[in-house]
Amino acid sequence: MLTKDANSAIPSLIPPHIQALFGAPPLLRGEDEGLYHTLMEHFTKLVEPKDMIEWWWVKDMTDHSWEIRRLRRFKVLFVEIQRDRRHEIFELPAPGGLNYDVPAPYSEKDSAQFFKYKLDDYKNADRLIASAEVRRDRTLREIERRRENLAQRLRNASNEIVEEKILELPKAA
Repeated sequence: MLTKDANSAIPSLIPPHIQALFGAPPLLRGEDEGLYHTLMEHFTKLVEPKDMIEWWWVKDMTDHSWEIRRLRRFKVLFVEIQRDRRHEIFELPAPGGLNYDVPAPYSEKDSAQFFKYKLDDYKNADRLIASAEVRRDRTLREIERRRENLAQRLRNASNEIVEEKILELPKAA
């Protein structure tokens, strides 16, 4: 069933009652809500959720993946923020009292120095990424277990039905 996403004119695979249960996506200001919904649509196509538990898997996978991407971007931004601060501190006035708007180019050595100052933040981000990856992997294992369990239950039910039918068939003379 295709519905319209509340935030776009693009039809959505996610039913409105499911979207309502999920609420607003866990985005920071400036993050692309459309990209978040595209990611959720991608997981919806892959999982093909059949019940509410499977819809929550889609939501969890979307949120975990989004968080991992965000934290990986933050690691790069830690160095960039340090560069910007250094540029602001050491900005020299141009002739006539105006400041230069173009930052000086930075070498790899400069980047390594900036990284050194942000190493603790970087390590903390790595721990947060690892934690998000563990949550994502747990969700994946749960999906695998449930789908495998579902397949086994269907196989058992089918075997029982077939065996009962065989028992009820008239005997050949």
